[in-house]
Amino acid sequence: MLRGFISSKRYKTSAKNKAVREYIVSFPGIDSIDKAKLLVGKQVEYRDGELKIKGSIIAAHGVRGKVRVRFRKGLPGELDPTKIFLQLNGDLIRSLRLETPSS
Repeated sequence: MLRGFISSKRYKTSAKNKAVREYIVSFPGIDSIDKAKLLVGKQVEYRDGELKIKGSIIAAHGVRGKVRVRFRKGLPGELDPTKIFLQLNGDLIRSLRLETPSS
């Protein structure tokens, strides 16, 4: 699991619809647009106690490795911006050249 951080809480709204489901998220070790594009389509999850909200990465955002995440429903207003998790597999770790934590 790779823990991400929400950079922007309110990404996409309109005058009539305030139900925000898209957020900009950054992950440690993902520092370029090429690495961010490898994450498109991967599943993420917001976890806070009993609450679990699933979402997916829909696009890269900018050139510094941030991504746009669309959740199935909106996140709570008083959210903890450090509770976004990305499930990693071995192929993704090798392609991103991430450091695996040693235990």
